[in-house]
Amino acid sequence: MEELSAFKKTIRNLLVEKIGILTDSDQTHLKKQAQTLGLDNRQFGALLQEIHLSINWDALRDERQGRDRVVRPIHIFGIEVRSLEKLGEVLYKNRVKALKYLEDAVFLKENVTYLSHQNVDLAMEMMELHDSERNSEKRFLKICYQLNANLPFQVGEESFSTVKELLDRGWMGHDFFSEIYNTFAAGHLQIWIHRCFIDLINILPAGESFCDFLYFVYTIDPDYPFYVENELFLQPGDLVTRARRDANFWLPLLATFDHGLLSIWLERRGMGEIISKFKNYATELRAAEKKSEELSRNLVQKLLEALAPDMEIPDLSVAAEELSFLNIQNKALFHPIVVRLNNKGFVRATVGFDRDVPGVWISPKNLTLSDLGGKESVTFHLNVDPSKLIKDHLYTISLQIQTDYQSIHIPLAIKTVFPMRAFMLCLLRYGGLGTIFLCIIRLLISWAYSGNGWLKPQLVWNNISAQVPSNHLVYILIFIITILVPLLAWPRIKKIEQI
Repeated sequence: MEELSAFKKTIRNLLVEKIGILTDSDQTHLKKQAQTLGLDNRQFGALLQEIHLSINWDALRDERQGRDRVVRPIHIFGIEVRSLEKLGEVLYKNRVKALKYLEDAVFLKENVTYLSHQNVDLAMEMMELHDSERNSEKRFLKICYQLNANLPFQVGEESFSTVKELLDRGWMGHDFFSEIYNTFAAGHLQIWIHRCFIDLINILPAGESFCDFLYFVYTIDPDYPFYVENELFLQPGDLVTRARRDANFWLPLLATFDHGLLSIWLERRGMGEIISKFKNYATELRAAEKKSEELSRNLVQKLLEALAPDMEIPDLSVAAEELSFLNIQNKALFHPIVVRLNNKGFVRATVGFDRDVPGVWISPKNLTLSDLGGKESVTFHLNVDPSKLIKDHLYTISLQIQTDYQSIHIPLAIKTVFPMRAFMLCLLRYGGLGTIFLCIIRLLISWAYSGNGWLKPQLVWNNISAQVPSNHLVYILIFIITILVPLLAWPRIKKIEQI
């Protein structure tokens, strides 16, 4: 019985599809199915006639061809056409041939005049519509929907009878959603809406950009989800969850905001005030800073906080509660200080002092910490140049680490003292070098003097000429060395000792 019922349904569907006219191949195929069910030709013929009589053919033709159909049909693309509605259907289902058909308005004018029972006013209206649109695709759609407002809308290989049904399908995949937008950008979707859904005309935007498209979509249903690139998000909170897991998602998320796409979705969901405040904040920050990736990530952090007010904000800590350096001598101080991020998030910090002290500075002054970026801790350095500080004077200042969320103050005490040990070592070093140098000069003089003893003082004063040896040029050379070596060594000593 179930097989016979299914066979009857098959016959009925085929009769309805062909409006009662079955081809020889259709009948042959049905007869083979009837034989498998044990029906002979007579029984099959009776069954076919029974089903044929059960169908209200007038109602079916009214539905398919329109009530105001002509007696004698016209043939277009091998199909009988008896009404304007049927003409629109045939044109719509045979797009390539229809575009050729509509290149010349003569065919359309004659067919509309005949099928409308010589309604010349209607024919003129169709001609005006034809001539007013130069784009062949738009003209094709306008004429089809003008002839038959019950036609579906096709995207790709799929057809849809309502706008809601079409948009619902768009969330099944980003590629199909993009195809829907392409029909909007081309103006095709608007043609269907203007003709078939008058109640939606008031919410159609004037433009054809992607922002205009999203405005239309979320005006129809603000509970629709949102795409970031190819990824679908059902709720604003899902954006926050995703961003807190993946740093690579931050910049694409910000791009949707910068392009105005995310704002449309959130505003339609009643978050207009939050978005307005964030827009003002982003505008002010971008006006004050140069464009950079750090700036962009800081904006995303603020955006996430706006979307999720209960989200934990970044918190920093420093191991040292206070710093004291009270015995700085001649060597410069280069002290590392580690700052840690205690939780998740992205934060920028500025390091400085409550007052400026020449010879004391921080490097670097700007810090960036992010759990997703692998920067859960960063190190900056306290630099002290003792040569620029007053000896034995105590400097008490406050080291400050400032973020948008907190301010950390670390007391810092610095004192430089006279480097007595270094001073004594320096005296010994250069005293020794001077002694060695003078000894070398004395040895050179002894080598140059041919005698075996010291010079006699009385001869030096009483008869100086008698003391001048024959190799007096050697003595002159030794004298020059004695003068030049200290002069040439002094620049080197200044560089080494940083005088």
